[in-house]
Amino acid sequence: MTEIRPDMVFTDLDGTLLDHDNYSFAAAGEALALLNTRGVPWIMNTSKTCAELQSLGKALGNDYPFIVENGAAVLGDFPGATEELHGLPCRRFTTPRHVIVNLLEQWREKYRFTFYGFFDLDAPALADIAGLSVAQAELALQRDFSEPISWQDSDERLQQFLTILNKAGLRALRGGRFIHVMGDTDKGRAMTWLARAMFPEQAPRVIALGDSGNDVAMLAAADIGVVIKSRHHTAPDIPAPKGQLIYTDEIGPVAWNTQIKALLGA
Repeated sequence: MTEIRPDMVFTDLDGTLLDHDNYSFAAAGEALALLNTRGVPWIMNTSKTCAELQSLGKALGNDYPFIVENGAAVLGDFPGATEELHGLPCRRFTTPRHVIVNLLEQWREKYRFTFYGFFDLDAPALADIAGLSVAQAELALQRDFSEPISWQDSDERLQQFLTILNKAGLRALRGGRFIHVMGDTDKGRAMTWLARAMFPEQAPRVIALGDSGNDVAMLAAADIGVVIKSRHHTAPDIPAPKGQLIYTDEIGPVAWNTQIKALLGA
């Protein structure tokens, strides 16, 4: 008799579990309750910071470990931690943020690129740009591994910038609002590592949900990748997916709610 595999859910936040415009997760309430009732681990896997996820975890009632800054590190209670960060066990996969910021400042001056990064902003400025409260913006600025930038230059100059990044061993992921400059890691690799760490005896059925370009690696590496429809951009291409792909007709947390319930047979 075939043994039933345990489920494990990995989710992006903005535009996926959280509404793109108001950051509400209310529409996903039924599915969140179902996950908690059944004891299915659900992991926030996002471009957000540790400070943001600690706050969101409390609001969402989520005590599971989480993946920060597009796969840069896992934090929380999990096997395989190698250090401590912000008072939490941590396993990091990439270079520190200050190294990235130093390079960005050098390249902007040398090549006269036009962009701004989070390092240029204070909390009120970021709040105004991203539609956050000042308190939320303060948490978003507390970064450890990556630097979001807003590109204000031409597409041609962007290609030059990306080439320079790649030669330095860095990469750029396009999120919902910003381009995230980071080391050579992604949400998919961090997801795969954590799934194995938490289920060493039997591989879980990994369900991943996301809506934008920085979710591609996670969606491609999952057994079931759910591509959440967005009002603000087209669905990302998912090359060579490992498993099944589902493209939703509904948007944001409404789609999240529908798909989780369907996949768990509710």
